[in-house]
Amino acid sequence: MDGRKRLFSQFLRRTVWAYFWGSLAVLVNALIVHGLYFGWPAWVWGYAVAIGALVAPLVALLDLWWARRQLNPTKRVFLDGSDSLEAARQAYRNLVHWPVLSVGRVMGPHLLATMGGFLLAINWAHRWSGFPIGPLEMLYLLPWYPLNAALHAIIEYLVGARQSQRLMAYLRERFGDEVVVPSRLRIPFVFKVLGVLVALGLLPLLQVAVLVYFRLESTHLAGLVVWGLFSGLVLMVAGGILLSREVARPVQAVLEGMQAIQEGKGPVRVSAVAWDELADLALGFNNLARALEAERQHNLELYRDTVQTLAAAIDARDPYTRGHSQRVGAYAQLIARKLGWDEQKAYQLYITGLLHDIGKIGVSEAILQKTDKLSPQERQLIESHPLIGYEIARQSRALSAHLPGIRHHHERLDGGGYPDGLSGEAIPIEARILAVADVWDALTSHRPYRPALKPSEVYPRLWSEALDPQAVRALGELWQEGALDALLEEARRETGQPDLSTPKSARESIQWPWPLSKTE
Repeated sequence: MDGRKRLFSQFLRRTVWAYFWGSLAVLVNALIVHGLYFGWPAWVWGYAVAIGALVAPLVALLDLWWARRQLNPTKRVFLDGSDSLEAARQAYRNLVHWPVLSVGRVMGPHLLATMGGFLLAINWAHRWSGFPIGPLEMLYLLPWYPLNAALHAIIEYLVGARQSQRLMAYLRERFGDEVVVPSRLRIPFVFKVLGVLVALGLLPLLQVAVLVYFRLESTHLAGLVVWGLFSGLVLMVAGGILLSREVARPVQAVLEGMQAIQEGKGPVRVSAVAWDELADLALGFNNLARALEAERQHNLELYRDTVQTLAAAIDARDPYTRGHSQRVGAYAQLIARKLGWDEQKAYQLYITGLLHDIGKIGVSEAILQKTDKLSPQERQLIESHPLIGYEIARQSRALSAHLPGIRHHHERLDGGGYPDGLSGEAIPIEARILAVADVWDALTSHRPYRPALKPSEVYPRLWSEALDPQAVRALGELWQEGALDALLEEARRETGQPDLSTPKSARESIQWPWPLSKTE
């Protein structure tokens, strides 16, 4: 059974159980009220219970059959598996009206069938089995039956609203907001409070008042009043619990959405479904969340474009490193994904790759483009670019997450790197990945002092550079899978190097001396 059918089966099962307990509650209430009203002896109570046990299941079967017919639009989506938007919209509309349909079913066919069934059964029992109460005496209670049915109807409304919201939330998640059908059904929250707490609390007492009005000589008035107070209190507490849950769900959904926005998650949308002011709360939150998400995406795009422009400006100072920062960022992002990083952290590392050489702004172009061997002073200037980049980037709070990678991408595991001579795990993982990406792109790209190396020739050099073995292994597997081909081709075009691609069979022949482990 797939998730959709399982959800609908749970809906039906809970609806049937709610109907059972609601019917049992009003049946018990009817038996007690009738017994106290007419002053039944003990044997008549047993007889009445038998009549109720005979009639109630027949009425329940009829009622549940009618309920399944009312749910036909919903069944087409959840049982028949229809995936059309129109079918989903019809199911959503059907579920919006389901609580009201439940009330109408209880107050209409259910009430008429119950009254008719009990009157016929009592008439038969009175004529043929000596039951002391006949149908004419039962007619005195005619105004009482709608009040008893109203108790059942309120319970059905509350439970139906709760259960239908689960399916409506699924439809919105599965088909999007397009499935929402505007409805004029709106029940103000104050009416719910009055209808549940006041009605459930006062209806039992109102039933007693009706009974006393039609039979003032009742000798069991005290018992009726006590039962009315007790049942009213129980129903009011139960109704309050159901109502509080209905209120808590959309409010809790909005609170969770606010927490998600505070944590920077997005896009955020709550699926709280309601028919009152709480619906306006959820709708207003979704509109606000959409606006915030659009603004966040705009700022991210602006931030990314600014960083890419800056990286391109840095690379443009040296024609032999054109596109280098873009490729280092892309390589680093692929390695991070291969190591199991989530998409947000991998993208952050991509941005760090774009900025890793920002410190070259402080190095003379003559030194950057020099083809001869660098003097010790010139090499010292070149090796100062991580610190220069760090000092530039730390002026902006927005770049604080990129500082470790900018400063330490030339460190080596054996401590032979620069600028701080860090070793092993002391080097931030971001910098260790960037170091692999940086050396890989440098060795596979053409330089004025040497031609580009084939990717298959690069790995001994990577191992000799004391780089992170897991990052090297991840990069190698990406190359074997062909995930680096586009970037290698870009480097070939940018630097004017010949085609140095490696056949797939040669890639697959490489054996790795250590297993790849996921790390973040």
